[in-house]
Amino acid sequence: METAETWEGRAKADAHVKEEPHHEHEGHHPQGHDPAEHHHGEPISQDEAVQSLLMLGQVALDAADYESASEAFASILKLEPNEAAFYNLGSFYARGLGVRRDFMEAARLFHQAELLGNERAAKLCRKCMFDYLLEGLGERKPADLYAEMAFFVTRVYPEAADQRKEAGSGLFAIASTLANKGAYAEAAKVFRAAAEFGNDGYAQYYLAVLYNSGAGLEENDLAALYWLDCAVDNGAADMALGDRDGMLDAYRQSLTAPEFCEMMAALADWCEAGTPDVPANPEKAARWRALA
Repeated sequence: METAETWEGRAKADAHVKEEPHHEHEGHHPQGHDPAEHHHGEPISQDEAVQSLLMLGQVALDAADYESASEAFASILKLEPNEAAFYNLGSFYARGLGVRRDFMEAARLFHQAELLGNERAAKLCRKCMFDYLLEGLGERKPADLYAEMAFFVTRVYPEAADQRKEAGSGLFAIASTLANKGAYAEAAKVFRAAAEFGNDGYAQYYLAVLYNSGAGLEENDLAALYWLDCAVDNGAADMALGDRDGMLDAYRQSLTAPEFCEMMAALADWCEAGTPDVPANPEKAARWRALA
């Protein structure tokens, strides 16, 4: 998992104009002069207009005139998809320089720069995804987090073949980073969003681990068993199958037959009604009832 980068100290480091060949008509344009025309009033080519706007954007950037710089780069994008314009404008939206701060719009712009070959933009897009979802995390429920991430995906990654899977993967990445930092309660909430609503098998597995260990959640072995079983069904059998079967074997060995049946029946009841730890799931209710 890559460590998310920070914005501090990079007010001008990220924003840069990609060096491109200079053209005959690149020069100093008087304030208010239309860069889309020659000095003699003749229209110039689109490529020349882009070069002039890049130059104007760089001059404004050097002067810390972020509003003018953002307008220049936005004007370029009305003419063509341009890596430098996408990247620089993304930097402005990420920091709120010359435009209102908007992590989702910044991520969209960085992703477009990434599609044009800018590898650094890919990392910054990921950073913006983290910042976007973590704003107000404490007040949001897992369902809200999934809805926010699903909307983010439709806006930033419209080309994704499976947007639900993309949303689940994004939530899993954020939750994993939080868990690695020891923020287990926050990680559990994000894992739950990916596990329940994104149906992400690996999020289901790690949510089970947190329930089993009591890290960030009240320890609950039955809830852990439920999420392990879901993980086996949803692509994480390589990690979850042994743990699920081991837990069931441990129950069988430590409990009498009536006690084991009672425990499985209790889990079936949870799946029928839904609880804060286990969502309503008729199919799983039938499974545990049959096992009982």
